[in-house]
Amino acid sequence: MRFKHVWLALALIAASFRPALADQPETIRIAAIGIYAGGQLQLSGIDSVIESQGWLKSELAKHGVKFEWYPVSNAAVGPLVNEGFASHAIQFASYGDLPAIIINGSAEKTTTELLASGSPRDAYLTVPANSDAKSIEDLQGKRLAIHRGRPWELPLLHLLDSKGLSYSDFQIYNINPDAGAAAVASGAVDGLFTITAYPLEEKGVAKIIWSTKNAPVSWKMGMGFWGAKDFIEKYPELTQIVVTAYVKAAYWASQDENRDAMIKLETLNGTSEKAARLTYDDPSISWRQRWSPLFSQATEEHYKDTIAYAADKKIIRRGFDAADLFNDSFTRAAVKELNLESYWASPTQAGLAPGQ
Repeated sequence: MRFKHVWLALALIAASFRPALADQPETIRIAAIGIYAGGQLQLSGIDSVIESQGWLKSELAKHGVKFEWYPVSNAAVGPLVNEGFASHAIQFASYGDLPAIIINGSAEKTTTELLASGSPRDAYLTVPANSDAKSIEDLQGKRLAIHRGRPWELPLLHLLDSKGLSYSDFQIYNINPDAGAAAVASGAVDGLFTITAYPLEEKGVAKIIWSTKNAPVSWKMGMGFWGAKDFIEKYPELTQIVVTAYVKAAYWASQDENRDAMIKLETLNGTSEKAARLTYDDPSISWRQRWSPLFSQATEEHYKDTIAYAADKKIIRRGFDAADLFNDSFTRAAVKELNLESYWASPTQAGLAPGQ
């Protein structure tokens, strides 16, 4: 009888856990830029680090949850990620500020949250290699290519505003980065605003005449790790596991001894090592701070200004409070758990660029 009571007690305990287990999602998906080479998915940057560490997959498995990447094409990252969030096909994604603002500024209330800052990115104005143009003013009345709605559209708008110009001063071609690269290489357009300029220079088909490396730090693109708000609220424990994996990967990437390895990861999509190194070569930000997941005062100001700017330019339907986007509680918990509280500079440190 004693054993019968023991088994009965165990059965009751097991039954008490069934609703919680049944309520868990079967799969968690993170959107990431990926290409297939040799039949295998090739990721880059932090996503590649997360995949190679394997920690996230194993930790989620302990909770009975599968982990999958949701690969998106570099030609349309923002729209594909926003579609994934809208259809609930994904729960998390690493991408830029403008598409994240677009999805939140197009709904009645915010639907995603910024969970961790990411490495800031630069944007570049390029012209055909044989062009005489030396500035944006030299392109007035000419053909300028830009993929609208992507994070690098805002740096272009900042540049135009600083010169007293607008889109009406150019023949604007709204085309994706690959088509834009082909257009500037062939001379089909007179200028291309892009984030993949160094490979074009390396091939001798275009040259850079301006970049955000020579502009105010607030003009850089703010990258970050985003999550679906409804998922975060319903599954905080699983969200913490995912964000901790991101912070672990960011810590590994930020160490000087891993710099060459991170550069190599950026070559998996076909970018040369030279171009990858030039992309990361930026005296305004240290290697360690580049990968900091902490929010800074500049991060908050950047998103506040970007939302106002996007609303003013009619890129989004409505403006909203930038504070509605921020949720750094999971990142702060991860930093504390991993004993990294003194590793990155204080998020209140003045003068840091977005994402530092």
